[in-house]
Amino acid sequence: MKVTEIEIHAGDVDHPYRTVGEISAKVEAATLFPKTPTLEDINFKLQEKASQLGANAVIKVEYNRGMSQASGVAVVLESDEANWVTEFLEYQR
Repeated sequence: MKVTEIEIHAGDVDHPYRTVGEISAKVEAATLFPKTPTLEDINFKLQEKASQLGANAVIKVEYNRGMSQASGVAVVLESDEANWVTEFLEYQR
């Protein structure tokens, strides 16, 4: 999975998931006169952190300090196929 394919959600999701961990990210100035951080900049930082943990989504994202900092929960969203197998196995018991 490409880093940019990791989903970003401001709230919770109505989909089963496994929590990997809480993450935070910060966009820092690379030059003396930096451009103002964008939503895309901070989301990319979150995606990088989530990727390092093996997550495929970040939920409950909160932004602060003019989009230069954000935090959220890195999760693995379960596929519909995985849910079907789990439900089937529980039904068999």
